[in-house]
Amino acid sequence: MDNNTTEKIRKLLAMAEHPNSNEHEAAIAMQKAQELLFKNNLSRADITTGSSPAAAPGIGKIDLTESVGYNWKRYLIHTLAVNSLCSTVSSPSTNTSHVFGTYENVRGVLEMYYWLVPELERIAIRAWTNYKRDGTGRESARMWKRGFFMGATKSIGDKLKESLQQFEAGPGSAIIPYNASLVKDAVRKVFPHLSSSRTSVRGYDGMAAGRAAGRNINIRPQRKLTGVLALN
Repeated sequence: MDNNTTEKIRKLLAMAEHPNSNEHEAAIAMQKAQELLFKNNLSRADITTGSSPAAAPGIGKIDLTESVGYNWKRYLIHTLAVNSLCSTVSSPSTNTSHVFGTYENVRGVLEMYYWLVPELERIAIRAWTNYKRDGTGRESARMWKRGFFMGATKSIGDKLKESLQQFEAGPGSAIIPYNASLVKDAVRKVFPHLSSSRTSVRGYDGMAAGRAAGRNINIRPQRKLTGVLALN
């Protein structure tokens, strides 16, 4: 790989993570950087260290277990994953979500996840307090909060899907199906027999509040994961 390509990727990553870049600019820059990484069989670590591996990027898996709020959190991690060229499999018996993808894609999903979970929980507490203070709502705390988190996740998914569609219509037209095939094969190897399930939501007041919160929340992580992410 030539130095010009390396420098171009570095500049795109810098733009994607610069605090003055808006969400749209950051998303496009990250997508273009990801395209070049895939095309040249590189990871971000390679850009930093200057190494150049011969093998194409592999697909790994990380297990995420949540003892509290598992139902909405698995929906959130799934939404983040499918809009970041990753995939998830849920194991409700152990409250675990299995996230599949390339190193950089999984890392990006986890950065968004660990940023959004506490933000949504903080906003939910304030919104629920206002809802009860208003006195006109009839939903229980459990029903309202379930609807809130599901609604917020749907709005976040809408924002991410828009960026992904723009990427797919441009430089990602070849990358997305290629990556999807790799991820699908990896999932089948680990989980050859899968069943599907659907999540129902009844908290309509909570859903509406969550929808509004999700549209306004900043989905760009304000903190980066430190250390090395160990994928199975």
